[in-house]
Amino acid sequence: MIEHSPITLRHPRPAANCQPSNDQQSRTAGFTLVELLVVIAIIGILIALLLPAVQAAREAGRRTQCSSNLKQFGLALANYEGARKHLPPGLVSDPTGTTAYASGHVALLPYFEEASVYATWNQSLQFMQQSPAVLAAVIPVFVCPSNEKDNPINLTALGAFGLPTVYGATDYVLCKGSTDTWCITANLVPRQRRGCFYPTLNTRLSEIQDGLSNTIAMGEGAGGPVWPLCHGVNCQTPPTLPTGPPPAINPWPIGGADSAGFEAGGVYFAGTWACTVEPMNKRPVTESFIDITALTDCRSSDQGGTHSTANFRSDHPGGAQFLFADGSVHFIVETIDMPTYRAFSTIAGGESVSLP
Repeated sequence: MIEHSPITLRHPRPAANCQPSNDQQSRTAGFTLVELLVVIAIIGILIALLLPAVQAAREAGRRTQCSSNLKQFGLALANYEGARKHLPPGLVSDPTGTTAYASGHVALLPYFEEASVYATWNQSLQFMQQSPAVLAAVIPVFVCPSNEKDNPINLTALGAFGLPTVYGATDYVLCKGSTDTWCITANLVPRQRRGCFYPTLNTRLSEIQDGLSNTIAMGEGAGGPVWPLCHGVNCQTPPTLPTGPPPAINPWPIGGADSAGFEAGGVYFAGTWACTVEPMNKRPVTESFIDITALTDCRSSDQGGTHSTANFRSDHPGGAQFLFADGSVHFIVETIDMPTYRAFSTIAGGESVSLP
């Protein structure tokens, strides 16, 4: 009889050299430091390449919104003119032009569906006597999203003059033409240099002899610290104030300008006006200044006058957007030649111009 020995089944032991090393375990667990740094560098390069495109897309959106706001101004002006047969005055004041009741922006409030704000404006009171709430109101259509500034703005220096200090701001200003004078006898300002708006004047569309599509009605007037103010035509140096250079400010309820008395108290205005005496986007911005000693002088500064009016400016690269009297909005490059630029800003120059 044959005997068979029992068979014992055993699992084979793995060879010692098959065991994964510590190096192999760490490689399968994640990236090495060098690989991680390479990935981070690649991500950084991609972000650097994409960021300008993202910023350009955002600015394009802001510019489109800004253009839309100007078109709303065009509709408001058309509706106002349809009801009154003339454009609103740039400033509602007494015959001397020294007692201001309201700006042209105030007159347009009902046509922006801002009747509730307009209803709180007392037409028989000067602007400084109005409710603080209405003076500080921020009207969305008055604001260009490309411009960065405080809104409402706090003009603490006005407190020393007994005036309210908090005001809503606007980034869209009225075209005064190719003159920067603040003559109180407005009819003596040559119509060949006047724009669609002037204090106390009600311009009729029939007076715009250059054609509505060839005449600027309004344009951009950016504000805030990036647009400091200086005194006098062609000025290049902002004054030194305890709080720093005065920023361009455009309180929409105030349709005037500053004077020597205000300057002495540290108050400088760009205001709700601009003209084409100086190039657009001039920086620092020339302040809007009334020479109280020369209220009957109707000469522009380039003729020896002593007044000044701010220049148009915008935060859109390369130019600014303008509303024309026919309601259209156009972007005009800042390199436009000055004769053409000035021709677009007047109502009766008789020029034959076209957009570049």
